[in-house]
Amino acid sequence: MAEQSISWIRLSAAKLDDTLRSHEKFAQRLPGGQRAMLAFHDLSGLDLSGRDLSEADLTGARFRQCRMVGTRLRMANLFGADLRMAVLERADLTRADLRGVCLRGAELSDAVFVEADIRQAVLAQYKGHGKLKVLSYDRTPAELSAIVARRADLTRAQLGGSTILQADLTDANMRHASFRNADLRNCMLVGANLDGADLSLANFRGSTLTGASLTGAKISGVDFMEADLRGAILDTDMLETAEVRLAIRARRRSDIATHLEQILLEHEAWVTSLGREGKRADFTEANLAGERFRGANLAAACMERATLREADLAAAELAMAAMAFADLRKADLSYADLRGVDLDRATLNGANLAGANLGPVKGIGQNQRTSPARLERAKLVDTIMCDAILREAKLVGADFSGSDLRNADFRQADLRQANFAGADLTDANFAGAILEGAKGAPAA
Repeated sequence: MAEQSISWIRLSAAKLDDTLRSHEKFAQRLPGGQRAMLAFHDLSGLDLSGRDLSEADLTGARFRQCRMVGTRLRMANLFGADLRMAVLERADLTRADLRGVCLRGAELSDAVFVEADIRQAVLAQYKGHGKLKVLSYDRTPAELSAIVARRADLTRAQLGGSTILQADLTDANMRHASFRNADLRNCMLVGANLDGADLSLANFRGSTLTGASLTGAKISGVDFMEADLRGAILDTDMLETAEVRLAIRARRRSDIATHLEQILLEHEAWVTSLGREGKRADFTEANLAGERFRGANLAAACMERATLREADLAAAELAMAAMAFADLRKADLSYADLRGVDLDRATLNGANLAGANLGPVKGIGQNQRTSPARLERAKLVDTIMCDAILREAKLVGADFSGSDLRNADFRQADLRQANFAGADLTDANFAGAILEGAKGAPAA
């Protein structure tokens, strides 16, 4: 499909508007509607924001530098389409055919690609003498290099063989997606969800996967050379695989378990003396899975990217602790003091936070400032949080799906884009909370 062999059609503004209006009737199954047949049309530079192009035939169409904010493209045929530098923020491309598409440099933040087909295109060349005979196949990979797709939903999308170089996929949801044999070198995948994804034979060289979740993912033959997996959530059986050994991983601190009691004593002295004595505990990237910290004073401790899976932190003092990207799956944090804690992008799936205090710390410093607890983009799936205090907490994009939130206190909390699907919100208090875009949130 060489560019010079194709003539793209450019419609007048009036004709295009008529076509789109007729198609929108078709998409809504209204009388007089007609499916838009815009294959190999040139729509470059147009503003199609908010239009409904679901099920439209857009094969090979040009959308270069188009504005398509919030555009509906569900089940549209975009085979071989050119969308480079297009703005598709919040667009819906559920189950769209995007094989062989060019999305280079496109803005795709918050877009939906659930079950979309974004694999390489296979173009057959035929000889038309009597019976059609296939002369050759031309395989064209989907091109997604340099895209910005922060928080995009690629659940169960097919991206096998795609080229996705230097893309920003921060916080993207790619559960059960297929990236088999895809090229993802130097990508930003901070906080991304790759649970159950097929990453077989994919190239992640130089990519950053801090805080990404890869539980249940297939990683056979993956190239993780120089990929940053510090703070990533991996299955235990992945840790010693040949693939993961090539990655940048959290440093092993063999001294910590041996000297844990002394470290805690020195930290408590540091806290009580306001830093004049003792030493602040530094558990950055340390493996503390299953360790017992019940009732311990860990206020303001450094615990970023630490592995605290199934650790006992019940009734622990963790106010102002730095715990971003920490792995706290199934940890016991019941009745812990977590005021002002930093748990941004931490994973707390299955943890017990019953009665925990995640309210703000007030009266800090000469200016008497307030420091709220931070759990932005934190994963809190199936957690126990009944009676927890989350007043004024920063919870943008936090995932509470399936959690027990009975009688939880969310007053004045920032819950934009949070997910409460399947959560028990009985008697939870949301007075003054910001709930813009929250899924499954109580009606205002």
